[in-house]
Amino acid sequence: MIGPTMRAGFLSNVPQVCALGGVVLLAACIGACGASTAEVTPGLNGTGKPATKGDAKSATNEPARDVTTAVVAQAPWERTLRTTGELAAFDEATISVKVPGRIETLDVDVGTHVKKGDVLAIIEKRDYELRREAAIAALQAARARLGLPLEGDDDTAAANQAALVKLAQAQLDDATRTRDRLVQVAPSGAASQAELETANSNVLVADARLRDATEEFQNRRALLSQRRAELAIAEQQLADTRILAPYDGFVRERRSSLGDFVQAGAPVVMLVRVDPLRLRLEVPELDAPLVKMGQTVRVWITGVDPQREGKVARTSPSISATSRTLLVEAEVPNQDAALRPGSYARAEILVDPKAQTLTAPLDALVSFAGVDKLFVIVDGKAVEKRIKVGRRDDARIEVLDGAKAGDLVVRKPGNLQSGAAVRTASADAVRPSSAK
Repeated sequence: MIGPTMRAGFLSNVPQVCALGGVVLLAACIGACGASTAEVTPGLNGTGKPATKGDAKSATNEPARDVTTAVVAQAPWERTLRTTGELAAFDEATISVKVPGRIETLDVDVGTHVKKGDVLAIIEKRDYELRREAAIAALQAARARLGLPLEGDDDTAAANQAALVKLAQAQLDDATRTRDRLVQVAPSGAASQAELETANSNVLVADARLRDATEEFQNRRALLSQRRAELAIAEQQLADTRILAPYDGFVRERRSSLGDFVQAGAPVVMLVRVDPLRLRLEVPELDAPLVKMGQTVRVWITGVDPQREGKVARTSPSISATSRTLLVEAEVPNQDAALRPGSYARAEILVDPKAQTLTAPLDALVSFAGVDKLFVIVDGKAVEKRIKVGRRDDARIEVLDGAKAGDLVVRKPGNLQSGAAVRTASADAVRPSSAK
């Protein structure tokens, strides 16, 4: 237990104890703060940590870096529309038979190359040869009935030269003369009234026979035309036993076999025309006004070298309501048959071959995390500028925003930091690439 005397002594010493403790704490704090002040300087070092006096001294003494530069400038760069599409056969037809019969010859198969007019298949033709012979005989009979030679292509015949017409005309003339004689002698009583009436009737009958003979002649002439047409049909059917290629192309599919009996209209082969090919492209609605007939189209097919060029040949009259695109068809030459219908194709339509744009060298571009930038030299220092990149090839890029013509940019900047001092070694103009 603390007594009154001891409590009074302790309380009397509290101020001295507190003062002594304060002095000790103050001395410790001054020591620590002095050490921190001596080591830390304003600013940051390259690692993002507070820069020390040693870091500031090394940055100040770092020499300027030699760099190669190029000038951002307006340069020719043709304007194109890039899109994708599909190659299609220029023509694709199912070749069918026109006359029924048994297939006698079929010498083509899948992949066979044929020329226009080549024989694809032959139908047995003996039946059609007989039909042609029958038609020839019927034609000769018709010509004979008109008084024409059996052979010949001239079917012209005059009615007054036909035998039946001549006969009827002679009978009419004879009846007319008999009637005229009776009329002359009737007043003297040499001819009775009955004989005169009979003569008049004979004239009327002979006139009717002449009209009938003339009509029969017209009928025979029409029959001759019919026989001529029947002969043409028979000859055409005989010719149709040979199934010919309508154009140069390749056999895509064989639909019949040797010995098959086929009806008229039955398919035999499917033929495709591959030179030229149709390239069907879909152009976005916003770019549709740029597409014109005759524009050059460059085409790339996987596994086929080199690139091909065609021309815009057809455009759809309307925009697709579902895809909001314009269907464009180009014709692509394919003399070597290296391109196949159905192949996927990358293409670009050359819409303005004389276009100008702002360009910078490709090796000046720095891309990281989706951000594109250039290092532009300003007052002897490399200043980082973010840009928007458009097209690019193996030598240059198109600058859409962030830089201007005349800017001096650093090529191959490597680990160059923004604000670093640089010394230019050379400035090159941006050259267009030969690659498209």
